[in-house]
Amino acid sequence: MDAVLPTDPDDEDLPRILCVDDEPNLLAGLERTLFGEFDVTTAPGGAQGLAIVEEEPPFAVIVSDMRMPGMDGAEFLARVRERSPNSTRILLTGQADTESAIAAINHGAIFRYLCKPCPSDVLIPTLHEAVERHRSAVIEQDMMETTLAGVVDSMTQVLSLIAPWASMRAATIQTCVKQAARTLDWPNAWIGNMAAALSHIGCVSVPSDIVQREMAGRPLDQEERDILDSHPETAFKLLQAIPRLDSVAQVVRYQHRPAPEDADPDVVLGAELLRAAGTLARELANQQPMSRAQEAVAKLDPPVRYAVSQALRTVKLHSGNSTRSARVSDLLPGWVVAEDIKTRQGGLVLGEGRELTVTAIMALRNLLATDAIEEPLLVACPQTAKQ
Repeated sequence: MDAVLPTDPDDEDLPRILCVDDEPNLLAGLERTLFGEFDVTTAPGGAQGLAIVEEEPPFAVIVSDMRMPGMDGAEFLARVRERSPNSTRILLTGQADTESAIAAINHGAIFRYLCKPCPSDVLIPTLHEAVERHRSAVIEQDMMETTLAGVVDSMTQVLSLIAPWASMRAATIQTCVKQAARTLDWPNAWIGNMAAALSHIGCVSVPSDIVQREMAGRPLDQEERDILDSHPETAFKLLQAIPRLDSVAQVVRYQHRPAPEDADPDVVLGAELLRAAGTLARELANQQPMSRAQEAVAKLDPPVRYAVSQALRTVKLHSGNSTRSARVSDLLPGWVVAEDIKTRQGGLVLGEGRELTVTAIMALRNLLATDAIEEPLLVACPQTAKQ
């Protein structure tokens, strides 16, 4: 293994390390030991450490003592995992805590544990290894968010061709999820965004007349309802075969019911958000005002967490200020529907206030090609359209 060269203390790109311990002397010693190698921040306990993680830019590595009053190191690092999943987590333990440390590793909360007192010739190389692990995690996430985005885009285009009605509903849900995820400050919001975009991909196996009637708020008999309700499981089977989409597949699977309690925290949150956003979109499609749709979310049974229902209260589906008539071929992502788009038979396609996405525009083009809708459409053009 190549030796690690000392880092210039004045280098602004020093890896950021958070050290958490209730012993001030130990924290001071870590700062001295790591000076010049890392940009070190300290916290005297788990609660203070969590506050720093939430308020500051991501840390490459987070190091915590095991035994601390109020919140031990294993619990602290498990919570850190939810808030900053790419930060590499290291636990410092005494000899008596070895069994607890191994249990924490087995539960996936930490990368490695080191016994106290830890000599610098062990600690510093371990921290550099942890920094490289963090860098790899960030690169991998960037790759997932770009490469997988292309896969998701292709699948949503297929959905818009086969089931444009379902594609419209998914587009509305995606708009809601994107806005709510920003309010929640969810580090892995890409999981929710992809799950929302693919939430109705299973409808490719559902007869189009059933999808259309449900999207238009018309009644279905029990057999038809059972067929429609099978689409999340169908989507799950399609998506789980795609590498790196396991969490997305699980969120889509549980979009109509709570995820198992032992599921990954991102899956639990994503499923709650998708279920709530789906309820909001359905109520709006049934011509309910936003306030009534938000009430329906608050009354879900089983309920979603308060933060999710509150985040959806921040969703705004109308943001344009320049209204114009436009042909479908002229539509751009980020424009907003200024007047309900309906079929020639009067069925609602997109309601006023819906933001047009690439998927929604493709679905409109397909509906126009089958003579299901008329143009021009009335749209609002924001000053800066989102691309």
